[in-house]
This record gives sequence, structure tokens and C-alpha cells, in this order.
Amino acid sequence: MEWHWPKDLEELARLLKEEGALIHAGGTAIREERIKSAVHVIDMSCLPLNYVKRQDGVWHIGATAVLNDIIDAFEGAHGDHLLVKALKNTATTPLRNRITVGGSVFLPPLWSNLMGPLLALEAEVEVVGKLNGTYKYEDLLSKKAEFQGSAVKEIKFSDKNIMYFFDRFARTATDYSAFTVTIVLAVETDVVKDAKIVVTGCKKIYERLSQAETKVIGKKLKELTPEDILEGANVEFADKPAGSGAYLAEVSKVFLCRGLEALGCAR
Repeated sequence: MEWHWPKDLEELARLLKEEGALIHAGGTAIREERIKSAVHVIDMSCLPLNYVKRQDGVWHIGATAVLNDIIDAFEGAHGDHLLVKALKNTATTPLRNRITVGGSVFLPPLWSNLMGPLLALEAEVEVVGKLNGTYKYEDLLSKKAEFQGSAVKEIKFSDKNIMYFFDRFARTATDYSAFTVTIVLAVETDVVKDAKIVVTGCKKIYERLSQAETKVIGKKLKELTPEDILEGANVEFADKPAGSGAYLAEVSKVFLCRGLEALGCAR
């Protein structure tokens, strides 16, 4: 096993072409069998990708920024942000000081609560390696095989003029989430102009509730009812330690209604 510490993205892209290449950043999600098969270990720590910044209304988060970096940055900007709530309920403080954004986005591991919020925020991912460029995060999740041989450089999204809600269901505060619910609404003069509603942890890993999104777009906030969001909320779950699939499906509907209430959309 040979270790490498690339100093720039060109060197990183070259190393990713090597057979048996393994990317190491926080290292929290690397399985033992993957370590045994690695020939080249690419350590990301020397790359200039440890940043969380906002430019022209767009957030840019570098791949080697850790989860607590995001919490610190967003709490400073607006502490009620959905990413703050999502990440404060992800793992423990020591682990959040090691878990990187790049790994959480590319894999994503079971303990990460990033998927739902990033999908609802329509995040984009910039990658280098076999693929070079910026892609929708949803494309990375649905076409994972195409991104093998590439590494995440940055994730970016805009959260301007939106309302948002995030919550998760788990047995304990430090347990993995059985599911998460994220609602993001773009509102102008009390009218919903756009909506993104995402449930993760289901049989399909995640589901966009497109039917519910269509129902709420164009309505005034005061006109929205729980029926608008529940009509298309037929999400299927597998049985989990937190409950049966049928039970989780019903609880997810409760959380969706809570989301509407938290956003001031339901009476």
C-alpha cells in the first residue's frame, strides 16, 4: 500500500486513474475489506478544500470541510438553518470533527442526514477525476457507477428566499435515522412559487414527493392543508429496528404534517 498526499487537483486527478486507488479524508466510512484491496491511498488533507463560504447568495462547501465546520458557519449566518439541525443530529461531536462533506456526499453513509436537505436545496456537486465538472447531486445518487474514479471537490447551493423544515425519526438521539423529512418552499408574497419535499430512509433510499410539490405550488400559504402533502405521500419503507415498514410509513406522514405546521402552512 502506497500513500499519496496530492497538493493540487491535477495531481489528484492523475492519482485517481491508478488501479486500486482509495480516497482517504475523514476515514470514518472506510471498510476493512476496502483497506485490504487498496494499492494507492490518496489522502485529501493537503488539498485546499477545507472551506465553507458564501458568495453572491450561493454556499460553497469544500470536500474536506468536516460536519462541525458547516454547523459553525451556518449557526453564525442563521442558526435555525435546516443543515444545522440535520448535522447536529448526525453522529457525535468527536465524529463530526472527522466526517467530511465529500465522503458524506459521495457515499453517503447510513449515519449522514445530509441527503434530504441537499436534495431539497437542489445542490450541485463539482467533481474531478474520471468525470470533471458540476452535476446535480440527484444525478450523483442515481447514477453512482458513472462517478466511480472521481472525487468530490465541492458542493454548492442557494438558500435565498426560502422557508425550510427538517426532522428525523430515530429511537435515540445518537441512533441512525430511520427516516428524514425535508421540506423547502420558495415563497413570494405568501404564494408558494416552488417546493421540494424529500423523504429519505425508504425502500428507494430517497423519494421526492413530486405530486405533493405540484399540489402546493401556486397556492397561498394560508390555503395549504395537510391533504395537499399527504395525497402523494405513499412512501414505502422496509422493516427496521425503529419499527415495521407500515409503521414508519404512517409516522412519516405525521412528520410531513408537522412540517407544514412548522412552516405556518397548515391550520
